[in-house]
Amino acid sequence: MHFYQSITFPKLTPIALGLTLTFVGSAVHAQSNVQVFGVIDSGYTHLSSSGSGSVNKLGSDGNMSSRLGIRGTEDLGGGLKAGFWLEAAYESDTGLGGSTSADNIKNQSGGFTFGRRSTVSLMGSWGEVRLGRDFVPGFSNLAVSGGGYHAFGTNGVGSSAALFYPASGARGVTHVRASNSIAYHLPKMNGIFGTVMYAFGENAENNDGRVVGARLGYAKGPISMAVATTKTTNSLLGDLRQSNIGGSYDFGVAKVMFLLGENKAGLGDRKTRAWALGAHVPVGAAGQIRVSYGAVKATNIANDANHFALGYVHNLSKRTALYGTLARVSNKDGGKAYSVGDGLAVTSAGGSATGYQIGIRHRF
Repeated sequence: MHFYQSITFPKLTPIALGLTLTFVGSAVHAQSNVQVFGVIDSGYTHLSSSGSGSVNKLGSDGNMSSRLGIRGTEDLGGGLKAGFWLEAAYESDTGLGGSTSADNIKNQSGGFTFGRRSTVSLMGSWGEVRLGRDFVPGFSNLAVSGGGYHAFGTNGVGSSAALFYPASGARGVTHVRASNSIAYHLPKMNGIFGTVMYAFGENAENNDGRVVGARLGYAKGPISMAVATTKTTNSLLGDLRQSNIGGSYDFGVAKVMFLLGENKAGLGDRKTRAWALGAHVPVGAAGQIRVSYGAVKATNIANDANHFALGYVHNLSKRTALYGTLARVSNKDGGKAYSVGDGLAVTSAGGSATGYQIGIRHRF
């Protein structure tokens, strides 16, 4: 969506009119690339977990995360551009703003804030320097929007979050995003891409909340692969290290992908290692079957588990799609750490969780 302003000029001398048109033209040019954008995603969700019964609800974010944002760029000349990006989360079923973290340690919730992304940047042939709140490098391989390698990304009951997010007790608020960050993104170089990030913890007593991470990958033609790692300093829980590697190959009849990941908290050698294999299979010109199977092995925290998901997305247009997903998580070794969906934990030892959802997603 672009913004333009209707302007009525008073009677002016030719010189004054020329100066006025020059000024207005410059102003319109500077704002011509400002856009409002977003996603609204709502659907019916059924969740069932051992020991917790079942629940039916109208939920959000089954296929993509609902969001509202403003972004734009300005051409500064000489191949240099400035850009900004403000993006807020909201719950499409209630209209309420999504919860966001205020900094890299304290999980403070606010109303409608630009917690998904808030950045300003300079771009050129040499790449991009980006400042503000953004995804950490170790997250991008999990999310479809980040060019990741899980069939369901981080949305819905099929989400990679079921196994690949750090287990409770080792999780910091920086496993997805970091505030106070400075990042450098490589320019396009014959398929090679990459990011390095440093985020300040902004604590006077220690370095808690400091984030250091990097991602390097290659994508060209049918092949894509990337490796990433992120470390968050935390003196209480031990430094959290997130590392993963993934890849995909598009055979035409199916796009096959794999993902391996490890989350490690320094105190007590607590770690989880997860893997997933998945595929996107086109159905005609508008449909896509999604399938994923994976497992997690836990050490000194949580428990082992596996996760299966099957879904279908049908595009009604380039912006609107219908979707359905079925998923199941099975906990091992008498554990109960893993479930599907949000808000219905497994409470029986060695229990399982099942979820299915049907929804509609629209991008604007």
